[in-house]
Amino acid sequence: MYQDLIDKKAKLALIGLGYVGLPIALEFARKISVIGFDINAKRIEMMKQGIDPSNELEKEAFEGCDITFTNSLDVLKEARFFIVAVPTPVDDHNVPDLVPVQKASETIGKVIKKKRAKGPAPSTRAAS
Repeated sequence: MYQDLIDKKAKLALIGLGYVGLPIALEFARKISVIGFDINAKRIEMMKQGIDPSNELEKEAFEGCDITFTNSLDVLKEARFFIVAVPTPVDDHNVPDLVPVQKASETIGKVIKKKRAKGPAPSTRAAS
């Protein structure tokens, strides 16, 4: 799979394009084809214009990157490798809210389920 990513025969998807996910997606996109997925359509439109909604990155960070920003499951289906970088806020007792991770996993599950008949199951990794 690594060689397919390097040769751009396969795409990596990064789920969650906040202050953690967006820089990771852009760094990968300097070398391989990336699908940047977020559920917030307004944020997606800003990133398509080279604007970081978190105001952490300059416009130059988007230059020279092979990345498609989307909130579409149909586009996400093109990926063979998935990284999840969604928020896990903690409460007053330092217990993380894992609902965003669960929702992201369900989204990936929908995509994998639809792809299963077409080839090998994609790989997943969680970003901390």
